[in-house]
Amino acid sequence: MFEHTVVAVHFESPYQPLLDALGELHKAGARRFTLVDVLRIDDPDDLSDSHRAEARRRLEQKQADLQSAGFDVDIQQPVGFPAPELAKIGRGYGAQLILLGSRGEGLLREFYHGSTVLELARQTALPVLMERIDSRAGSYSHGETLHRPMLATDFSEKAGSAQSLALDLGEQVGELLALHVTDEANRTGGQEGLQQFAAQAEARGVRVTTRLETGTASRVIRNVAEQEGCTVTVIGKRGDGPRDLALGTTAQEVCRNCPCSVLLVPHEQGIWTR
Repeated sequence: MFEHTVVAVHFESPYQPLLDALGELHKAGARRFTLVDVLRIDDPDDLSDSHRAEARRRLEQKQADLQSAGFDVDIQQPVGFPAPELAKIGRGYGAQLILLGSRGEGLLREFYHGSTVLELARQTALPVLMERIDSRAGSYSHGETLHRPMLATDFSEKAGSAQSLALDLGEQVGELLALHVTDEANRTGGQEGLQQFAAQAEARGVRVTTRLETGTASRVIRNVAEQEGCTVTVIGKRGDGPRDLALGTTAQEVCRNCPCSVLLVPHEQGIWTR
């Protein structure tokens, strides 16, 4: 799982969170990492010779440090805009995952929050792991992103890949929370879907907890993730709603507001599948 992972970094990123994040992915099956530091074409400071040289030096130092720690690492330093450059490198390398942060200076720099995450999700056919970077008391540490996964699914055909990947994660950690948000008229069908999914999980040795809720999906997902202490929410990029286009409206809101990390999974199963 995630054998080749593309990791968005910045030359000022501290080393320990990066090491912890890659170490956790290595335990989950990642064997090769490509560190990508995008020099923004619209930022004159990024394009200066002195900045390029210093950014390259620090990127090579990160590569050397990670290689010394036993990781297979290569580096890329393209010029352009973050989302399309990351999507292009992920596709060109045949990667199975793109990892980036959502806020702060912890793993990445500020321009990777919000709009870049959503734009990347629209442009790539790969799963995107948005690692939540948060210094608030009580938040989980780097290296614990996959510790307590939650699947948020509407059981549509487009959610099938997310369900499969959530089962793989559940096998890695031994447990999984499955959440389905519906309306009162469809509670019976939702309960049946959860029962069928739970049976699949238990057949693979996964201890599964199910929750059937009503309300606005993105709001319920956020609240349940917080209540249950989830560390990552696995969700399909698109649901079954009529307005769900390249990136579903629910997935967008979850990226913006979920208190934990988010793993966005495309419906199109391609080179990233195991």
